[in-house]
Amino acid sequence: MEFWQLIVALIQGLVEWLPISSEGQAVLFVFNIGAVPLESVITLAVWLHMGTAIAVIVRYPRTIMEILSLQDRQLFRHLLISTICTAITAMPLYFLLKNAISIFQGEILNILIGFLLLATALLLYLPSRTNSKATKPETIEPSDRIAAMTGLAQGFSVLPGLSRSGITISALLLQKVDKEKALRFSFLMSVPAVFGIFAVEYITGGAALPTIAPLDLLGMEIVVFVVGLTSMEGLLRLAQSVSFWKLCLFLGSLAVIFGIPALL
Repeated sequence: MEFWQLIVALIQGLVEWLPISSEGQAVLFVFNIGAVPLESVITLAVWLHMGTAIAVIVRYPRTIMEILSLQDRQLFRHLLISTICTAITAMPLYFLLKNAISIFQGEILNILIGFLLLATALLLYLPSRTNSKATKPETIEPSDRIAAMTGLAQGFSVLPGLSRSGITISALLLQKVDKEKALRFSFLMSVPAVFGIFAVEYITGGAALPTIAPLDLLGMEIVVFVVGLTSMEGLLRLAQSVSFWKLCLFLGSLAVIFGIPALL
């Protein structure tokens, strides 16, 4: 495995569960060093998400079995609804992105990712402001409507720079879902979304990465899995005390500032 492959795998594993776009950071890093052709950047991001999806399965094996065996019919229904709604918004954006990403030159892509990271910061800031107005904010359980709305929001995270975890957690918190349940549901939502987009890549013949050897890709997936599982545990313990929106704001501002010269 090459050094850049190790770095991008570490980025994916460390950042996936944070409200900072792992896809945006990975795309930004790979694009800036020119490690793979521009048209393969999104495909690489999809492959990297497989490692973190498997990490969720390992973290919640009992829950996954209850969903697959229909023992937990309510959670199965909620995930099915959210996945269908994710496809409604994600598929058009995904094919648009695959067709249009080659038009971006130089630092212009950095500006796009920077503005999307700023949008992530705003999405994280809103629920903190809403909850601060009430001494005891009411919390509720996820419902079919909440699953649908969160699924529609998750679809927009196909855009590099817009955090999947950030947008889904924010959508759940804005709908007054308990924070612990919001994190868990957000994690579980990622699994069908990742496998779904990978299936689309495979069916359309876009899943191949000829510039990366299969063993190197396997090594990257292992690193993503191990680091992703560890960072997930860390987030579950620290989520109550860490504010991520400021970090998104900082990273997004840097991306925009360093991309401005491309417009001059």
